[in-house]
Amino acid sequence: MFNLIPKEVRFYDYFEQQSRNLVRAGALLRELVYDFPDARAKAHAIKEVEHQGDQITHEIVKRLNTTFITPIDREDIHDLATRLDDVLDYIEAAAERLVVYRIKEPTSACRAMADVIVQIIAATDRCIHCLRAMDPGFHEHAVEVNRLENSADTLLRESLAALFDEGGDPIDVIKWKEIYETLETVTDRCEDVANVIEGIILKMA
Repeated sequence: MFNLIPKEVRFYDYFEQQSRNLVRAGALLRELVYDFPDARAKAHAIKEVEHQGDQITHEIVKRLNTTFITPIDREDIHDLATRLDDVLDYIEAAAERLVVYRIKEPTSACRAMADVIVQIIAATDRCIHCLRAMDPGFHEHAVEVNRLENSADTLLRESLAALFDEGGDPIDVIKWKEIYETLETVTDRCEDVANVIEGIILKMA
């Protein structure tokens, strides 16, 4: 009987819309670290994208509570919505720290991390677009997400080692340590998104 009732597929639209927010926020973060004099305006723009993302997350939860038949398990919808929201939150947090901590100029390591973030978000976006059709081609995009997350891990270790080796002002060291770790966390949360999607696709196969 349940198979005769149409499933609410708008959740896929929400996920793809949220993914566009991730792409936009990642691009703005990269622009921020490469064109720093306009940092405050770009950080504000990222905050606006993050706010739009919050609205999508709230809409997903609201629709989840009023939908009888969902295209995938309810807990998976909620989990994926939360993981996507986390990515936006950490991008916004990184941008905010760069402004609030009165950073004079982003380091080369910071810019390299932003480059990785743009790449991993692109791979995450491809993962999300596999969800609607349960595309088995998802696997290659998930492998790329994992590779880029490992790259960010390595970059974080090298950046922290260089930071401590340089023996600069302790306050600056503390600031940059937190910024680097926040940037790397963006890639961790992207990997979380890919892992949730992998679980969904395996379950539905």
